[in-house]
Amino acid sequence: MTIRKTVLTLALTSLFAVGGTAVAQYGGPEAGAAGQAPPPAATTPGMALTEQTVDTFVDAFVAVQEIRQDFAERLQEAADETQAQAMQQEAQEEMMRAVEEEGMSVQEYNEVAMALQQDPELMQQVQQKAEERM
Repeated sequence: MTIRKTVLTLALTSLFAVGGTAVAQYGGPEAGAAGQAPPPAATTPGMALTEQTVDTFVDAFVAVQEIRQDFAERLQEAADETQAQAMQQEAQEEMMRAVEEEGMSVQEYNEVAMALQQDPELMQQVQQKAEERM
């Protein structure tokens, strides 16, 4: 349980560390610019989020983390850089699709992620909810 909480904390931290392209940027800077979503519209610090929006975000976040973990394992088996890049592109597409299947646009997802950076208390609530669902 402690390991899973640590992994979740690291995932949330890394999610918010990438700024506005949380879903669209898989695997860090080596993922390249192709397939990235445009930066989200500017959000108001401390933007008010409904409970439903937060719940939808958590569901989408959990789905994205499952995809990220699956592809991280598969990426280790990539034969070369070209195959690795193709797998990263596939992961990006799957993550964006997962967010949309949970009922959010990628832009909304990224806006919520940015808003959470401004609200540590809400981020902790999201972390707790995500932990319960993982």
